[in-house]
Parts: sequence; C-alpha cells; structure tokens
Amino acid sequence: MTVQTSASFDGHATSASAESLPGALAASQVTDSATSDAVPSEPAPSEPAPSEIAGESAAQPGEAQASDAADAGASGDEAGDDGDDSGEAAPADGEAVATGDAAKKKRRRKRKKKAPNGEAPGAARPHARPPSERSPFHAGEEVFGRVTAVLDGAIMVDLAGKALAIFDRSEMEPDDLVPAVGDRFVASVLRDGSRGGLVVLSRKPLREEAAKALVHEVSQSGTLIKGLVTGVIKGGVEVSIQGLRAFAPASGMDLHPQNANFTSLLGQVMDFKVTQCDEKARDVVVTRRPMLEAEAHERRKTALQHLAEGQVLKGTVRTVVEWGAFIALAEAGGLEGLVHISEASHDPKAKIGDLLSPGQEIEVKITKIDERGKIWLSRKALLEDPWAEARGKYSPGKLLKATITRLEPFGAFVKLDDDIDGLIHMSDLTAAPQYGYKKVEHPREMLSVGDEIEVVIHHFDIKNRKVSLHVALPEAKREEAQQKIMKNGSVQAEVVRAEAAGLIVRILGVTGRSSRGFIPAGQTGTMRGTDLRKKFKEGTRLDVKVIDVDPRRMEPKLSIKQHAEDEERRAHREYRKQLEKVSGFGTLGDLLSAKLK
Repeated sequence: MTVQTSASFDGHATSASAESLPGALAASQVTDSATSDAVPSEPAPSEPAPSEIAGESAAQPGEAQASDAADAGASGDEAGDDGDDSGEAAPADGEAVATGDAAKKKRRRKRKKKAPNGEAPGAARPHARPPSERSPFHAGEEVFGRVTAVLDGAIMVDLAGKALAIFDRSEMEPDDLVPAVGDRFVASVLRDGSRGGLVVLSRKPLREEAAKALVHEVSQSGTLIKGLVTGVIKGGVEVSIQGLRAFAPASGMDLHPQNANFTSLLGQVMDFKVTQCDEKARDVVVTRRPMLEAEAHERRKTALQHLAEGQVLKGTVRTVVEWGAFIALAEAGGLEGLVHISEASHDPKAKIGDLLSPGQEIEVKITKIDERGKIWLSRKALLEDPWAEARGKYSPGKLLKATITRLEPFGAFVKLDDDIDGLIHMSDLTAAPQYGYKKVEHPREMLSVGDEIEVVIHHFDIKNRKVSLHVALPEAKREEAQQKIMKNGSVQAEVVRAEAAGLIVRILGVTGRSSRGFIPAGQTGTMRGTDLRKKFKEGTRLDVKVIDVDPRRMEPKLSIKQHAEDEERRAHREYRKQLEKVSGFGTLGDLLSAKLK
C-alpha cells in the first residue's frame, strides 16, 4: 500500500514529514488485521498520532476488547458489581494483564494540538510574519549602478532597482569627469542604509577616520562645518560629514518642524554646527538652528520696516494653540504674527480650533507692533459685528418667536440670530403663567430642544454680549397694562394659588420673576385662622402694596392690609380737602391764625 502526501506554501512544494507517512501505513495495517470484514480506507485528517497507532498494531484483537472492558470498569467497577444479563464470564488472568497494558497505553494517549486551518501536524507552514528586511548590500561591497541625477553636491545612483544610493561629489578631484544621467557608476558601499537613510557610496572610505579628528576640533571651537544630507529618518535627517555619519534632529533643521518637508533637502550640502560628539565620533549630532534663527531675525528686521499698524494683509495659519493662532504673512516674507483668541471672533465663547485650522488662508489687520518686534493681528476687526446691528433689532420689550437650542440646569438658551443666542433664566421660566408657577429642577421638565416659543427681550447687554429673555404672556393677557414695581408703590395682582403661609399672586402686565409676588397670611387683612383657599379664589384680582423686594430673587413682597390702610388715609385727606372747600370761612382757629399773620 502506497500513500503520498504533499503540501504547498507560497509556490514551494514539500513532501509530508517522515513521522506522518509511517503513521498512515501503520493505521492501514491495524485496520486490515482487526477484522476480515472491514474495508480498508484512507486515514482521516484527524487520525491519532503515528506512535499511538504503531503501539496499537502490536496488540491482538482480543487485547483490544480487553482494553474496552477496562475502560468500562474504570468508573467504580460498576460492570463487575452489577453482573451481565448475557452471562458472560469474568476475564481470564491473561486478559487482565492485557487490560493493564492497554490501560497504560490509554493514559499515554493524549490528543495532539490541531494545526491551524486543519493542516497536517508534519506539514510545512508559512511564516507567521515576513522576516525582517535586510539591505541587499553590505558595507565595503563594490556595486554598480546607473546615474539618475547629478546635483551640485551629490550624485544619485540607482543600484539595479534594489536601492537608491547617493555619492558625495566632494570626493571627486577637480579634473575628474562628472558622469551624466544614465552613465554607469561604480563605487563601494560606505553605509547600507539600514538606519533609514539612502545607501551611501564612496571611493575613499578611509577618509572617514580623518573626518573624526576634524569633527572633534569643530565641536570644541564652535565653528561651522559642511555636511551632505543623505537621508530622511525618524526624528530628523542623516548627514554625511566627509564620510562620517551624523544626525540632525528635525528641530535643528527647521524652526517649524511640524510643517516641514525634509525630503527636498536630500543631496544638498549645508553648513552645520556640531552640538554633540563622543570620543570615538560614533554619536555625532549637528544642527542648523542658530543659522536659521539669525536668518529669521534679519528677515524680521527687514520686513518690519515695511509694516505699519492698520495694514490689512493676507496670511496663512501656521500654528493653532489654545490661546490664539500664529499667522505667516506672505507679503512680509513669511513673518509671523499672533491673532489672540479675543481678536479671532466677535463671539467670546467661540473656540479658536473651530474658527481657524493650520493651512487656512485668511485676511488680518495689524493692530500693534511692540518694541520687541512682535506683531499683533486681528481677524475680528475685518468681520462685521452682529451685535452692533442687533442692538437696534432686539430692543427691550420686543416680542418675537424663537427656538430652544440648549437646556441647562440654570435656564434655556434660545436662538435669536445666526450668531446671537438669548437666555431665559430658570427663575424667569418658572414664573411664566403658561407653566403654572411650578417648582422644577431642570428646564427639560417644561421644554424640549427645538420647541418654538414666544419671548420678550428683557435686557440687551452689548458690552458683555448677553441677551436676557422672558417668556411672553399668553395672548389673552397681553392687553394688561404694564406696571412698575417699586417699594411702597401700589399694583394690581391676580391670585394664582393660596397656601397656608399666604398667597402667591401674579402682578398684572409684568413678565419674568418680578411678576411673581407673595402676600403673607398676616398681610391679607383676614382674621387669624381664616382659610385662605376659601377666601381668595384662583383668578381673584387684588389691589396690593409693595412692602419689600427681594434683592437676590427680585420677587416683591405684597400686602393687602397696608394697601387698605393707605387707602383709608388717602380718603381721609381728600375728605378734609372737600370740607375746606365747602366752609367759606373755615374754623375759628383758621380765622385767628389768618388774623395774626
């Protein structure tokens, strides 16, 4: 019997392992010897391990039956205690020995862990992850390539499509022939580019040792040294200083590294300052920041001579921070100015991130240039102030319809215009007759976002950009005359609810929290113990006197009793005046006083 198996991964065919092939043969032998009636068949993918099947092939069919009997009696010997209805005898001594051997084999029989995706245990498997990429070249190897570009300071070479290499032209002698694009180029690999940069080629690899002493000297003196940018790597760029590798961080290559594109610097020769160099010159760090700052200072000094306060310029948003945005002024040579968050919009609650984003082009106005040369810009100065127009549009007392946009525990915000929202305070909201003067914890118990309601402008504060609103009176009550609430003044009120402590009333023609008044039980002018609910029905109109106004809640305290007393005194004064008009001569006392005068 011949069994052939194969597995293929990534186009490579491999034969089954030596372990799986004998196992398949052993399984077929056991199947043939176990019973003459059985039909041989191919083993299933999940058949037992080869070692287990080989062990079973050594046992006879009788031993296999004894093994089954031992398995049946492993849980407490129940088969031996209960007996068998068919009258089978107990196994013989030889069979017992065979049963013990089979039990040991049973204990050794452990299920092997299945291979993923149903693969055979011995089949070859592909790599879980591709092996790490290695450079196709190594240092010191001589390579051939084609010139793809000839720059002022470097030659770019394509190494058979495997990698892009760079060659420093400073190695060439003045009389050397400069290759042209497409020419064949031969050199040795100085660095294989495994750190992220390009492959660096050289024809003078030993000059790197001479460069170490020069870099040490430059790092001590602080003078500048020229270097070739050979690659853009994580955190900065790779620089070759006469063959010696150095690292220039991004912050040392541009004053705004977050927006810089260092790829354009490849192949350029620049001046660098060495900031760090160990004894063996293996860790060399260079920078261009001092030169960049000096250049920026000169550009600023020149540009400031052409700028003046009040100018309107176009600029590009470069950086957005929490407290403002830095704008690069294209007409001033890229000079930067600051738009403070207070000068970004007329809305004091607007977030700078919602108004401006890096790369956005805007127009700004120069508001100030201080003695240090800092430029202060304004975007708000060029925008129309919506509040200036709204001051005449939303005058106090004006009635209009508005939509609820937001509900907060302290009140409801109402949209009046695209840029203007008003607030109905919680105290003013609960004092509206439509809501029955209920005590609620949150405005959502009375309103929902999107509801359209009628409101009255109560106060327009253009300085703080705030609009206070009141819920308008129901249409049936809008004909009520407006009343002014002042201490010791008299007003008309309507009973809303009677409680044991007094009366809650609504002052006619008034909106907001000031319309809700309270008359203590002692000021109702009734006998002690009078049931106020029976005496004062809901909707009863009363003439009352304002005896006090709560300075915090702005709710008036009223009195029926004092108003009645004031009316009696007023009536008495009028009666005295009428008596004086009726009696022509007056009293005897009046005649004597007039005579003495």
